[in-house]
Amino acid sequence: MATVVREARTLKHQVVRRQVECLLDQLTVGDQVPSERDLATRFDVARETVRQALRELLVDGRIERRGRSTVVAGPKIVQPLVIGSYTEAALLEGRSAGRVLVAWTDLVADDETACRLGIEAGDPVLELERVLLTDGVHVGLERTRLPAHRFPELRRTLDPSSSLYAAIRACGITFARAVEKIETTLPDAREAALLDADTRTPMLLLERISYDENDVPIEHRRSLYRGDRMSFVTTVTP
Repeated sequence: MATVVREARTLKHQVVRRQVECLLDQLTVGDQVPSERDLATRFDVARETVRQALRELLVDGRIERRGRSTVVAGPKIVQPLVIGSYTEAALLEGRSAGRVLVAWTDLVADDETACRLGIEAGDPVLELERVLLTDGVHVGLERTRLPAHRFPELRRTLDPSSSLYAAIRACGITFARAVEKIETTLPDAREAALLDADTRTPMLLLERISYDENDVPIEHRRSLYRGDRMSFVTTVTP
């Protein structure tokens, strides 16, 4: 029996997307994109069709939300996946990097946190939460949990705008390996506000447990990155 191959059908919003992309090519980074209503009128389509096209362009990083406006975005920031800090990787790429302290919190380890950090339930835990900036743009929200007994002076000595990994190494601890999981998600209202985004902005969620040379956990890190502004690259060898 012959196999019938059907050609993919071009959807209306895909046609509109290409038309909007041609419009974006005539604008510069930071220019405001016409409203959904204006684009629907210009291309003689329903607003929902325009909305779907804009949603795809947002995910691809061609446009970004700024408050109630939509503007032309610059190129996505490409971040290598390495055992190291965000700050160090950004600086190696020739970009400016910064962090804004959200909170230092003293916690008591629950069963899940204790398992991740290789400690006992009820042991003290340090939690550091910071907003990550690249070239002045809020691109990520990082929450790191550390076993308090390994870092008794960290809260006093760490500059929250500097590299946490450098501070950990200064304590004589060596990073040997990390297990990292990456998935997509949407931010809650608090996360969106801290990232200057809205709750429709796609996010990349990275969860990492780092280990020292004795295979003892050092940290559990949860990093939430704006999918419209960030992408990640890694090198895989056999």
